[in-house]
Amino acid sequence: MCYISYTRWVTTRKETLSDVLNLRIDDQLAAEIDRIAKLRGEKASEVARRLLGFGAEVERRLQAQRLMQHYSGEYSDEIAGRVVISAEFVPYTWEEVTKIQDDLASNGTLSRHPTWDDVTP
Repeated sequence: MCYISYTRWVTTRKETLSDVLNLRIDDQLAAEIDRIAKLRGEKASEVARRLLGFGAEVERRLQAQRLMQHYSGEYSDEIAGRVVISAEFVPYTWEEVTKIQDDLASNGTLSRHPTWDDVTP
């Protein structure tokens, strides 16, 4: 077993908060995290934090899928199945880049979060 420790520091006006997660992972997962870290030129802890975030997002989407089912439930908890994950990189368009640059130049931060109107033609 390999042990990895993750720490997050958040600095506020008056205090510093930190969250620590000590996690046991097997040698194969540790090797994969190290491989990705070397490929990206990042620390293993940063890669592991991002991968953990992806896993949390997958879990939330699975929960949302369950909640969107009819109240009688299409599948019971005893039904065996698998999780299918799909991911793709979608580059920004030049229009999106220009808008982001304009927002950052005008007030140093994005003025608002994108809406469906922003992403649908």
